[in-house]
Amino acid sequence: MSAKLASLKSHFAHWREWELNPIVIKELRQGVRSWAVTGMLMLFLVVLFLTSLGYLISESFDLGANLQLGGQMFSAFVVILAGASVFFIPLYTGIRVAAERQENNLDLLYVSTLSPARIIRGKFLCSAYLVLLFFSACMPFMAFTNLLRGIDLPTVFFILAFLFLIVCATNMVAIFLACLPLSRPFKFLFVLYGIVQSAVIIAPLVAYALELMRSGVGAMMAGRDFWIGTLTVVGVGVAVTGLFFVLSVALVSPLSANRALPVRIYLTAFWLLGGWLSVWWVVQSSNAGRILFWTYPTLGAVVLALLVTVSSSDQLSLRVRRKIPAARLWRPLAFLFFNGAAGGLVWLAGIFVVTALMTLTIMSTFPGGPMSVDDRRTYLTLAMYAFAYALTALFLQRNFLPRRPSKLTGLIAILLAGGWALAPAIFLFFANRLSWKSVEGLQLGNVFNVLYSRDTSQLIWHEYFACGWLILVVALNVKWFLRQLKNFRPADNAVPPQGVGAEK
Repeated sequence: MSAKLASLKSHFAHWREWELNPIVIKELRQGVRSWAVTGMLMLFLVVLFLTSLGYLISESFDLGANLQLGGQMFSAFVVILAGASVFFIPLYTGIRVAAERQENNLDLLYVSTLSPARIIRGKFLCSAYLVLLFFSACMPFMAFTNLLRGIDLPTVFFILAFLFLIVCATNMVAIFLACLPLSRPFKFLFVLYGIVQSAVIIAPLVAYALELMRSGVGAMMAGRDFWIGTLTVVGVGVAVTGLFFVLSVALVSPLSANRALPVRIYLTAFWLLGGWLSVWWVVQSSNAGRILFWTYPTLGAVVLALLVTVSSSDQLSLRVRRKIPAARLWRPLAFLFFNGAAGGLVWLAGIFVVTALMTLTIMSTFPGGPMSVDDRRTYLTLAMYAFAYALTALFLQRNFLPRRPSKLTGLIAILLAGGWALAPAIFLFFANRLSWKSVEGLQLGNVFNVLYSRDTSQLIWHEYFACGWLILVVALNVKWFLRQLKNFRPADNAVPPQGVGAEK
């Protein structure tokens, strides 16, 4: 009985911590006292009031009744709400998180007993509360448009919920960008990028909201396909937001923590869920082409993950090695998900191989236009080039720059790919022979040449070259891989790490 009571108390304490997150209280208190939030909210209300007043005054001079006045006012309110929310709240949240990430500001992220997950969750909840504050201020104006005809309440509430989820997801992306370990100049560039990206997001967001308004959401809610599509989009959005949450937690976690474990587990679950959802859509629609909505994003995610994986440190901290399973049966599985570049490379290779085999099986089983031979070669060649560049950069860093941090490996891979692609173009430019035909010409090792090649024979040569290059760099890294596999032991049996950059 006492054990059960203790378990109940621990669960209650957990939910109590979730409810009374000190980060939320701290951020909301500072937000209330901030002139930026108060001033933006007051400006937002003034703009809404003047907009509604302008529409009503202009309508008073019209002799005929405008039956679409409510829809027109709602469209204007959507533009104002989307612009204010997507532009201001993510920018405000990102700047505050980035300020606390500076080394000269020993604030919450450096001097705190809170876990990284609670810190990021508190930041996100506070930004969601700010979004709710702006939406609550706009709600009376939105509901008022229903009295003027031209729009129904289900459409109003659905579009507001849709915008709310989009802004919350944008806040999570802003938190992730602010958590990146960059210097102030680079973070300033990210701020400029965020401003431009906000404008890019607002335009299609408003266009889609207006299209929903013209279509009439209330009439579409009776259909089964509407809810299936809506739940699918919401599910994918929530999963992507959760991914940025996990990545943000990993970025603010200590270097000695097992950062890779939650990220790789989440990505694997996300990948499996996306595959299952794509296969379900293929079965429902009998269209094999829908599997590509899972195949190509997976390839892009694998390429990005490769840059991060090869930049991981080879030395595992004592804190991580203590969590390595003592049973040899579970150790290979833990090797794939724990810190380290070797296990991450095997993990990514497994994801790519399973994705390719699943795509080929679906394409050959269901109708809907099987993937052409050129598309298969392009997909396979791009993947082999990505792994070849990553392994080449890893070999160069581990053997020729061992005293440099392993974080340079991803940068070396990018420089290799970019240099190999740009060097021929620069040479042809100075030789006054640069043309689009010369860019499309056969340039083995050039990733961009694979994408823009129109000659089938060139794809074959790229495929052979990428395969041979990959086999070569795998052979060069076999000794390093076996050493990492041998050193993956529990703390009691492992040899203490030595060398530059070993974590304590």
